[in-house]
Amino acid sequence: MKRIVPLLGIGSQSKRVRRATSRSRFVPQFRREVCEAINRIRAAYGPVPMKTVADHPEVKAAEATIEQAARLVYSGLENVDIWRGALAVYEMTWMSALKKVRPSDKSAA
Repeated sequence: MKRIVPLLGIGSQSKRVRRATSRSRFVPQFRREVCEAINRIRAAYGPVPMKTVADHPEVKAAEATIEQAARLVYSGLENVDIWRGALAVYEMTWMSALKKVRPSDKSAA
């Protein structure tokens, strides 16, 4: 009987390790995808300072949403598609804000 109890303990511990390992794989993936989105945003902003819209309520809300989505995915309550959707909204929010602050280009017409 003494041998069974430690085996049960090891089994449950290995499940925790597997769960933590599967969750930890999202962290580098999240970082990479966020960096890619930020690089696209920076490229679109060009000479327009991103600081001009960083404090807009819609940008702050989009940032909070991707953080919350990442927590839900990491905790196993949601799948990664929820986070990717939030990241897409985040990027679109920045691009929409850019349209509001970018000087109009008269030669584009």
